Parts: sequence; structure tokens; C-alpha cells
Amino acid sequence: MTLKTALATTALVLATGSILSLPALAQTATQQTATGATTQPAKTATVQFVTVQPNAAVTSRILGTKVTNTQNESIGDIADLVIVDGKTVQAVILGVGGFLGIGERYVAVSPDSVVLTRDGDGWKATVNATKDDLNKAPAFDYKRKS
Repeated sequence: MTLKTALATTALVLATGSILSLPALAQTATQQTATGATTQPAKTATVQFVTVQPNAAVTSRILGTKVTNTQNESIGDIADLVIVDGKTVQAVILGVGGFLGIGERYVAVSPDSVVLTRDGDGWKATVNATKDDLNKAPAFDYKRKS
């Protein structure tokens, strides 16, 4: 399973989760400001429930997953995902370089470039890049949530 497939499922679940907080039957809803003024109608959607396959990857299990290259060298870990439009996974943020978190930097790679496979009860992520390739890649300006 590629990470893009797993993340597409996760993004769908995330999008569905964000939809759950919206009115279920309304097609539009107006919002009032603190002063009582009405703002532009907010778009809403009808809730759609999905069945998640038992072998699907969920983000809580993917984040922190060690990433190796095709030579089985450890090259980093999955730090985060970039989701655009509330539903599309645009990038996987990899933490690379450094030792024990010191000197680590982040790079954004396409979900298509990460292959995700089962590894016991967890996951293993593989990319076709060397440590040097990732260290030369453009840095992703990323501040982890504390």
C-alpha cells in the first residue's frame, strides 16, 4: 500500500470528522458576529459515514514511523502530513538528519514517493532517496506543536 492510498483514506476520515461538527441537513447556514451582524452563508454538507478497512493506516499510527531507504538505511521519520482543502494530503513531512532530535530538519515529499508496509503491529515507510538526497532537499519551515 502506498502512503498516498493510506493517507487518502485518512484524509477522507478527517474530512468526515470535520463535517460532523456542521449541521447535518442544512445546505447553507448563516453566522452571526459578536455584534449580532449576519455574515456570508457558510457552506455545509450532509454527513456521509464510511467503513474503514481493518488494514487501513490511521495517522496516529503513521506519525513517528521510521523511514528507511531502499538500502534499508534509517533516514528519518514521518513528522506530519500537509492537508489542503480539508481533504487532500499534499505532502508528507519527514524529519531528517540530526541525532536524537538535535539538528533535525524537515522536508516535504509527495505522498506518492513514500511506500507504507505493515511491520508487525506497526508500519514501515520506505523512500527511494539517500540521506544525502534528503539533506540537500529544500527545507520545510516547520514548527512542531509543543
